[in-house]
Amino acid sequence: MRNLVNDVSIGENFPSIINCIVEVEKDTNAKYEYVEKYDIFKLSRCLYSSMRYTCSYGFIPQTYALDDDPLDILIYNNTPIRTSTLVECKPIGCLDMDDTGKKDYKVLVVPTSHVKEYKSIKDLDPHWIKTTQNFFSHYKDLEENKEVKINGWLSRSESKKIITEAHKRWKTKLINELPDI
Repeated sequence: MRNLVNDVSIGENFPSIINCIVEVEKDTNAKYEYVEKYDIFKLSRCLYSSMRYTCSYGFIPQTYALDDDPLDILIYNNTPIRTSTLVECKPIGCLDMDDTGKKDYKVLVVPTSHVKEYKSIKDLDPHWIKTTQNFFSHYKDLEENKEVKINGWLSRSESKKIITEAHKRWKTKLINELPDI
């Protein structure tokens, strides 16, 4: 069976240009998650608050983050991108946060069609940056036993290091899961 986490390449030119899989469309409060076992997107929950995702959200294939999932991405784009879409992107920064005690980086990317316009976080709308940080600070406020801590935004070079480390963890995890012969 196909698996979007393991079978889709991280990208030939990673960490400068990476493949991203969309789970959640911009401007919705429905949170979808990819289920590897069934190769399907499952409705995880609808946000308890009246907040909506400020961008399309998903993951980088062939990565394993510190929260035991593929590395999360935030796609800066005016148009919502549909769930299950593969988007080639360039990382330009990263939101450093902790979610219920685990490090939970959100790599900020732009589609490669926007690369000339956006090279760093400084090139983005400052209001969007504040709104997105506010969203992730409060989107789980009404859920029981959930605590989010925002540590700020990291640079493009720091985000590339995070991507590279997550890819190395994925390779190690994959090797460790191979059956003994």
